[in-house]
Amino acid sequence: MQSETATEETPARGRSRFYLAGLVIVAIILLTSLRGLLGLYTDLLWFDDIGYRDVWTGVLGAQVVLSVIFVALFFVLAWVNLVIADRIAPALRPPGPEEELLDRYHQAVSQRTGLIRFVVAFLFALMSGVGVASQWNEWILFTNPIDFGETDPLFGADLSFYVFRLPFLSFVISWFFAAFIIIGVLTMIWHYLNGGIRMQTIGRRTTPQVKAHLSVILA
Repeated sequence: MQSETATEETPARGRSRFYLAGLVIVAIILLTSLRGLLGLYTDLLWFDDIGYRDVWTGVLGAQVVLSVIFVALFFVLAWVNLVIADRIAPALRPPGPEEELLDRYHQAVSQRTGLIRFVVAFLFALMSGVGVASQWNEWILFTNPIDFGETDPLFGADLSFYVFRLPFLSFVISWFFAAFIIIGVLTMIWHYLNGGIRMQTIGRRTTPQVKAHLSVILA
């Protein structure tokens, strides 16, 4: 009787812990969001009090624009590559110990592949794009250049290019480099889940389609 009672109580305890963990996560998100909103409101009051409300609005607008642009860029790049990974996935996955471990995963996501692909791409896009808001100063300089009237004798560009445009362009190049590394790793994991890459198998471990796809990303 005691073992039956313990067996019956276990699922209930599991659900209670799940709901409790969910509530804690929601509370943390709400507290973090409220803290950020209060900070924004405090800054607004301070800038408004000294007569520079337009400055606060301009900085906030630049941060929002940057976040939206780079989140959208990363999402499109990641989502397209995950779609390609699904399209070129082998019809028959090679048998082996790895496939036995991943069999439950395939059974669970068989009807939710599109949703999972969207969520994964969006979450990584948020992590990679939201932080770009810190580059608001470089963005404002990039979008509001003023010519100095003096030309660089080596490249023939106005000296203002190195002050207003080059810092943001350098950041964009670095961001794309890091973004493609993340997308490459994410795509490799996706190919592994789809069976295009196998580490413990006899014969070919990677399909030619997967090699071509990853080569394009690395290039």
